[in-house]
Amino acid sequence: MLQQSDTEIGIKIIKESPFIVISRKLEDDLPVVYVNANIKQFGYSPEDFTSRRMNFGEIIHHDDLNIISKAFRFLNPEITEFDQEYRIITKFGETRYVEEKSKIRRWDNGDSYIDGIIIDITERKQREILGNQWKADISVLDAESSLENVLTLLVTNAEMIGSDLKCAVILLDKSKMKIFHVVAPSLPDEFRETLEGMDVEYGTGYCLKSICLGERVIVDDIGKHPYWTKYRDFAKSVGINACWAEPIVASNGEILGVFSMYFENAKSPKKACIQYLKANADIAAIEIANRISNETFRESEHKFKNIFNSINDFIFVSKPNGSLIDVNQVVVDTLGYSKEYILGSSPASIVPSKYVQRASELIKLIEKDGKAIYEAAAIRKDDSVIPLEVNARLIEYNGKKIILSVARDITERKKAEKAKELNTSRLEALVKLNEMAGASLNEITDFAREEAVRLTGSKLGYLAFTNADETVIIMHSWSKFAMKECEIKDKLFTYPIATTGLWGEAVRRRKPVITNDYSMESPMKKGYPSGHVQLSRHLNIPLFDGDHIVAVAGVGNKEEDYDESDVLQLTLLMQAMWKLIKRRQTVAAFSKYSSELSKSNKELRSINSMKADFIEDNFRMDNESTFSECDAFSDEALSLINNSQKEAISSLLRNSERIKRLSDTVFYQNLKALGEIKYSFEALNVYSLISDVLLNLILLIDEKQLDLKKEIPRDLPLVKGDKEKLNEVFLNLIDNAINFTPEGKSIGLKVYGDNNFIHVEISDMGPGIQNDLIPHLFHSFYQLDESSGHMYWAIESGLQMCKDTVDAHEGKIWVESELGKGTTVHINLPLWKE
Repeated sequence: MLQQSDTEIGIKIIKESPFIVISRKLEDDLPVVYVNANIKQFGYSPEDFTSRRMNFGEIIHHDDLNIISKAFRFLNPEITEFDQEYRIITKFGETRYVEEKSKIRRWDNGDSYIDGIIIDITERKQREILGNQWKADISVLDAESSLENVLTLLVTNAEMIGSDLKCAVILLDKSKMKIFHVVAPSLPDEFRETLEGMDVEYGTGYCLKSICLGERVIVDDIGKHPYWTKYRDFAKSVGINACWAEPIVASNGEILGVFSMYFENAKSPKKACIQYLKANADIAAIEIANRISNETFRESEHKFKNIFNSINDFIFVSKPNGSLIDVNQVVVDTLGYSKEYILGSSPASIVPSKYVQRASELIKLIEKDGKAIYEAAAIRKDDSVIPLEVNARLIEYNGKKIILSVARDITERKKAEKAKELNTSRLEALVKLNEMAGASLNEITDFAREEAVRLTGSKLGYLAFTNADETVIIMHSWSKFAMKECEIKDKLFTYPIATTGLWGEAVRRRKPVITNDYSMESPMKKGYPSGHVQLSRHLNIPLFDGDHIVAVAGVGNKEEDYDESDVLQLTLLMQAMWKLIKRRQTVAAFSKYSSELSKSNKELRSINSMKADFIEDNFRMDNESTFSECDAFSDEALSLINNSQKEAISSLLRNSERIKRLSDTVFYQNLKALGEIKYSFEALNVYSLISDVLLNLILLIDEKQLDLKKEIPRDLPLVKGDKEKLNEVFLNLIDNAINFTPEGKSIGLKVYGDNNFIHVEISDMGPGIQNDLIPHLFHSFYQLDESSGHMYWAIESGLQMCKDTVDAHEGKIWVESELGKGTTVHINLPLWKE
């Protein structure tokens, strides 16, 4: 049960990820040992495989199965990793592309298993296939080909996937209110003639609703769909019964037209069809931008400039040696430089160095092939970087060869790719952290801190713990980079919350705090000492144990703004770290009491052996001699041995009880984490409950010669309670009173009616507790008295369990204490109502 709870966070992350986690035996057809529920995205259930109704090899595409099987057979002790893209067949007969990352695991009995994750990459592969196909097809056209020719080729290629498919590109005029031109070579002339010149706002049929709405429109049955009510007869006359339409959208969001697919029969698209539709519309958008640029160069200079600057993609015109001739207004506005500065500066001024180094290689490629598509980037005036996808072509202008480059901002695509990589890294970090059960405290905290820095893209990080009453932050450690950069000679490690600046806000507000401009004035900022690492951005979070803040974790100087994704990452990582620390502390407590138990056991054995030898020697002497002074000495020695024996037995029982209570509490916490704590309420007599508990503790009371003062009337009203759970509560609290009360003193039990409650008081004459520490006694891990070296946690004392139980009974528990005089625990339990 303990192990299940410890891995809970890792299991949750795996379940909520899009990855398919799978383990297969390395045999023919790859029988599945385990697969998680994410296999359902392909139509199968885990039981389809684990029940042996089918094997994994049966769903691998037949053209890929031999390749995959051969790759698995080549795995050996030197080559243990498998990274492959291949196709699988879904339960619905659809082909999907996947990427698998796995490792081989071998057992001593000779069995081998392939364990890993599988990711659906169909959308990416289809984009690549369509893109490569288009590059090959368009290469037959020269750079001067008209937009009409390019779009005709696009439509013709798109129609090749189905014999009953006909496609069209419908373009808007400049006003965006009328249809300007239709490219539909496979449809009747009547179709084109009817649409050209039509007002868009009245075109509810055809595919024009997609333009009006600015979104994809799927009409799987024209005969029934309301969009085509006025045009059903026309659709029937040209032989179309289904229409799928996707807007052609420029990079700035402007709608240029629509790419539409028409079918002879009613038809609904699958996911791959939607992706195909979208990809063709995207290609049309790019080619329209490219062709507009080329055609503009053949027109007058004035008209060229107007259109050149109206295009919303980046356009660069350069000589074959790379020096810029012209750029459009979008480049100027987006980068923030003047046009004169851009044209007069070297490429290194506006392009990151790694792309400048590739420039000569790309120019040679463009001169050779006449075109090139590649990724690059541009540096803004504010030093931020924009990633770009560039489509460059070699063209002639005024009798000279120049390079025309149309670039599109791919920031969002890069963010998506980065998010995918980050999610994988996050999962790996959490799994690895969960496997560090045997690591030291510093190893655990160092790993969590450095991973927090890495996964949030930060430059530095830190970890601090709070004191008992959350008034002080105690610095635990800084990240490696921060320690290198920090030049403070006398570093502080203790920071009062009340006077600490922004770093203390996470504790004061009790929630994460993001500061994306650390230079801004803020009443919370207190400044930092000379030599401190300069901060540009900062994020810190409070780490909770229940409702108590136990630590603060922070990161800083990320190149981009921090957001909620960083908050989530830092929180999950620190929660996993804290859970591991608590597990280590629990193990340490078990180890401590087990060691003391073993020691007491050895002492008892030694005393028993000594006593046996002593009795045997004295028995022999009694038979051989008469009474002497030695007899009196023997009696005294035997008494000492008996006392030592009693102390050893007492220690043995005490440590056994501690281990039992610790085990019970850990078991309770795991049940609580799983939501398995159940209550069964009935009418109970408190007198009987406490009397049963005292029977179990009477030996401990007698051993310490404690005076038990009871005021428990027999005729008290009944309370609403779970007998077993309340028994545990009273057992824990009375046992705590016995433990903390010095030998020969007294403990008190007082029970009386209090309105609609029964009030129970359990008092001891122990050392007492400071008032500011009392609110924290019910936290799951809490150090009561650090100065004396005594570590006292609620997990050991059972106080957290007591509070949970009383709360579940709709009662109340609290503590009153005075240093040097003792402690009283109060409990109110509601009366039983028929």
